[in-house]
Amino acid sequence: MKGTSAIKAELAGFKENELIFASRLYREKLSGAVGEAAYYKALERMCKSGELVRVAKGIYHLPKKSKYGIVPPSESEIIAAFTRNGTGTVVGNSLYNMLGLTTQIPKTVQVMSSVLDEFSKTVRNIVVHRSLLNYDKDVENMVHGLDVFQNFDSIQDIDYKAFVDYSRNFAEHYNDEILEQVISSEKYKKSTLSFMQDILNFYKINNNLGKHLSSMSKYKHPKMEEIYEAARIG
Repeated sequence: MKGTSAIKAELAGFKENELIFASRLYREKLSGAVGEAAYYKALERMCKSGELVRVAKGIYHLPKKSKYGIVPPSESEIIAAFTRNGTGTVVGNSLYNMLGLTTQIPKTVQVMSSVLDEFSKTVRNIVVHRSLLNYDKDVENMVHGLDVFQNFDSIQDIDYKAFVDYSRNFAEHYNDEILEQVISSEKYKKSTLSFMQDILNFYKINNNLGKHLSSMSKYKHPKMEEIYEAARIG
C-alpha cells in the first residue's frame, strides 16, 4: 500500500483535467517508490474506481465533475498540455487557419511537442508528433514558416493576399541561426528551403540558404512573383 499511497500523493498535485503523462510521472517522481508493473496496475485500478480517467494510452487526468457527469478536457486544454512553456506548437491546417491563410477548419489538429516519449500519439482529434526543439517564439515562428511553405500547395482556399502579408512579415524577422537550429532537429524538403530562399530574395533579405541547396538542381515550388500577382489581381 505504500506504493499506492505514494502514487496518490503525486496525483494529488495535479489539477482536474490536467493531463498526466504516466511514463514521465513514473520516471521523474515514482521509480524509487514503486515497481513499474505495480504502478500501472494501480493506475488501472484507479480508473476502474473512477478516481482517474484514461484519455489515451499512457495519458490520464483527474476527473472534473459537474451535475451532468464528468467533464472531459477541452481541445484547448489538451493542446496546452503539449505546447505550454515552449514544449510545442500547432502546425498543419489549424495553423493555416490561425494565420488567416484559409477559412477552412480542420477536423484534426496537428501538434509538434517535446512532451512525448514516443514518435506520435493521438488524443481524441489531436495528433501529436514528437519534436526535440525548445519552442521559444523565434523557433516557433520559423517552424510555422517552414510548415506553411512546405505545404503551400495543399492549403485549401488559400488567401493569396494573406500569404503575401505573412511571407513579408516572416522575411522581416528571418534569422539564419534560428533556421539552422530548426533544420538540425526537424527535416524539411529541399524544395521547401528553395521556396523560402525565393521569398527572402523577393523581399531582398540576406540569407545563407544557398549552402543547403544545389546550384545544379531545379527545385519545384511556387514562384513568389506569381503569388504576388495572384494576390494583386484577387
